[in-house]
Amino acid sequence: MPRLRKKFLLTCSVICSALYVFRHMFYNADENGRQLPMKSFNKIVIPPDRDQSYIIYNRVPKCGSMSMTTLCYRLGGANGFKVASPYEDGERPSKTNEQQSEFIKFLGTQPPGYVYIRHQYFIDFTEFGEKQPLYINLIRDPIARFESFYYFSRFGNELGGGASAKMSDVRRQESIDECVQKRRQECLKPYWQVVPYFCGQHPRCMSRTKWALDKAKENIELHYVFVGTIEELETSLKILENILPRYFTHASSLYHNPENDRMRHETSTRKKVKTSQATKDFLRSETSLKLEYELYEFVTLRLQDLKQSVL
Repeated sequence: MPRLRKKFLLTCSVICSALYVFRHMFYNADENGRQLPMKSFNKIVIPPDRDQSYIIYNRVPKCGSMSMTTLCYRLGGANGFKVASPYEDGERPSKTNEQQSEFIKFLGTQPPGYVYIRHQYFIDFTEFGEKQPLYINLIRDPIARFESFYYFSRFGNELGGGASAKMSDVRRQESIDECVQKRRQECLKPYWQVVPYFCGQHPRCMSRTKWALDKAKENIELHYVFVGTIEELETSLKILENILPRYFTHASSLYHNPENDRMRHETSTRKKVKTSQATKDFLRSETSLKLEYELYEFVTLRLQDLKQSVL
């Protein structure tokens, strides 16, 4: 009996140890010692419920999306998949339920190995009873993006796009510093653009609120296989090459060819004026950009962890 009892206790000890290790493989603790699920960026394998035949890159404006679109077209030719980036006059990224359903049906009719690129808010395919495609995106430091959008709307880019804002010549020539000093709504309430692309089609996504921000984070965690940043573009491309080799093999080398350099120059915003640190501090702390910074920092942390896991 003593030997059986000893064997029983030893077995229990082994099982408990295994459970402890298993638990800590998949959970971590907060500052109070409570167990929390590990972040999904440690899961390198793409979930089986994703339709890997299709990628949606719902590109955010002024986040290097033209250069990335050009790169995707070149990768399509090199790696044997189709890319579509349809133009819509007066881009309308939000869609009604009917339009979302039509888009989902359209995507399902395309041949496998298909990348769809557009300024379009996130669409949850599962709400329509369909498998989720692979979502990817790329964002940018919020103030840098705001600066680019501000001057692009006034002066366009080297290629001739943009410069469509209707305003007086005096206001057109104002710098962002002057815009803030004059308390222009354009700078006190910057155009709410980045968060809705991840938050989705719900009307509340257009509100500058914590709810919209949290929904955007949730969607990134649950539905995006990858979100990178312009500031970490080299890392972003290398990660894409590793996790989606069917589509992004040779992405880094193709991105740096002379034609892409020309495209980046032609799509760069004209007449940008350096913004003072005081104005940047104001934008970051006193406007809705503080919520976009929270999203940006969330993406940056995920990117760094993914870098450690993949590269």
